[in-house]
Amino acid sequence: MVHLNAGLMINTKVSKYLPYVGWRPLQAKIADFIYSNLGEGKGIVVEAPTGVGKTAAALAAALAYSEGEPIKIIYMIRTNNQAAAPMRELSRMLKIRGVFIPYVLIRNRARMCCISSTSRLPYRDFLMECNYLKRTGECNYYVKLKSNGVDSSLFMDTVAGLESPGEYVKSVCKLGVCPYDASRMLIDESRVIILSYYYLFSLNAPEVVDVDLKSSILIIDEAHNLPYAILDLNTQYLTEAMVKVALSDVKRFVNDVNVKAGALRALASIRALFRDLFNDVSEQGERRVDSSKILEYFNDIEYLTEASSEVLASKRSRGILLAGTPLSDIIDFYRSVIKMPKDKALFLSMGNDGKAIVSRLMDPSAAASGVMNNAYSFIVMSGTMPPTRLFTSLLGVKVKVSELRIGLTEYVKSSNVKAVVYGEVTTKYTERSEEQYSRIAQALISIYDAVKHGVLAVFPSYDTLKATRKYIRHGVDLIVEIGTTTIEDVLESIKVNPHKLILAVAGGKLVEGIEFRFNDVNYIDAVAIVGVPYPEPNDFMNGLVDVVKSRANYDDAWHAVYTWNALVKVKQAIGRGLRSDKDRVFIILMDYRFRDNPVIWREMTNYLPNIEVASNEDELISMLREFTSINTNQ
Repeated sequence: MVHLNAGLMINTKVSKYLPYVGWRPLQAKIADFIYSNLGEGKGIVVEAPTGVGKTAAALAAALAYSEGEPIKIIYMIRTNNQAAAPMRELSRMLKIRGVFIPYVLIRNRARMCCISSTSRLPYRDFLMECNYLKRTGECNYYVKLKSNGVDSSLFMDTVAGLESPGEYVKSVCKLGVCPYDASRMLIDESRVIILSYYYLFSLNAPEVVDVDLKSSILIIDEAHNLPYAILDLNTQYLTEAMVKVALSDVKRFVNDVNVKAGALRALASIRALFRDLFNDVSEQGERRVDSSKILEYFNDIEYLTEASSEVLASKRSRGILLAGTPLSDIIDFYRSVIKMPKDKALFLSMGNDGKAIVSRLMDPSAAASGVMNNAYSFIVMSGTMPPTRLFTSLLGVKVKVSELRIGLTEYVKSSNVKAVVYGEVTTKYTERSEEQYSRIAQALISIYDAVKHGVLAVFPSYDTLKATRKYIRHGVDLIVEIGTTTIEDVLESIKVNPHKLILAVAGGKLVEGIEFRFNDVNYIDAVAIVGVPYPEPNDFMNGLVDVVKSRANYDDAWHAVYTWNALVKVKQAIGRGLRSDKDRVFIILMDYRFRDNPVIWREMTNYLPNIEVASNEDELISMLREFTSINTNQ
């Protein structure tokens, strides 16, 4: 054993896998806790702020524990960006410690394809095109892999030291083999598998990855997202827009008269569904509907399968790139309704993209419990984990779980954070008005005028964001999150002028998985949480409460679905301003409910040091100026 400081020791086996010169105290605490609590049939929950070094600590502990044992480490990722973290740490193990860890990366097959035009197809259509190219011998990467296999030593040497998924795919493509299929072939040769959630948590995935859970330690970072990521993975949509495009495809590309007539009849009937059933569905609403009501409109469906094949063949023969068609998605949706399990339900949904029929998984444990309970062990980590009892209730976890929680103030000095409740505004649904939006906008403008760099304003929904934006005066340098916003464009804009007012949505792309940092400087001076970002109540959310209530009491079920959904988003937003222990940030909780709701107030005061209440806007700005002046003088 190696001493670190008083009261803390770290196993030398674990230190062997540390991808840095030395341990940071909190990082060592995490690694020691994980190593000590790993074991068959055990789960581990770790909450610690961003920047502590959770990924390196978890990998080091799991690799040390599994050394010499037939146990694999499965590092599970939800997004492309998340794959870079374990790759980076494995690369550093090699470069700094000289420890070589054979690993493979397996994610969406299309994202690992060497043929760029094909990879941009909708996923179902991509799989059809991929199978066609393999079957006809037109994919040279697959042909070479099938004919010659893959040299495992060359492959592992090629990917060792890489630090991004993009580099991984490009490097394997240069070997002339399919990165996806080659990676799957080399699972047995690997100690670490970096794997998309999709392959373990999707109930109807068209492709599966064969891993032995009973001999695997799962590491799941950013695990606060896990229950809702699982629900999203198992959600299917049929939109009115898809039906319109399918009609156009049939009219343009289907030549067989009988097939064309039958497909047009089928699609006309489905269009009538959207006309007939959505009369009493409100904007942004979601209403449960019985499957029999939907199936009444699916007539002549067999013609859609024939039409889909003809459309794809016709587009391919004409050399049309991205030759997909929503016909295949409509067929898949119909099949999913025909054999819909009891854990799923159908909803009529009105959203920003129009009318949709949505097939939703109602219970995340239907996909999670078998994985979590059957794994040799699991480690779930985040800077914003909900209470363990609520998390395990949502996922149906039954194994023994140990938890380690490191508070924000254990990592960041209390003097680096100032939090103030500004209760003169609210986004509570029953109190929304143009006057409220104007007051919110005025407060944000005053905050923007008082700081040197960026203000991140986080709204509970796109609707509240858009309603406030129109009151932001000209001359404020705005970044507004919309569907086409890219992280790259945002960061480039901040490089040009760091004094920005960034309007973002809770849980959106500008609140999770992004750092507003250049040259070790975080360009977020203030984070304004505009309203408590509760999910909008609807039939789906209330149904989820009922499901969780079967495993917990009503209060816990409600808080798991509503309160903690909101609190995790709040904490994630705050985390954009605190990416290291050197950062300083001013936090404005812009809604009286942060002060008046006892559950929220208790949790926020436990999370943030010394929350104060501003009685008016002038007092709020005075507090902000005092905080930033101290920052300027340091």
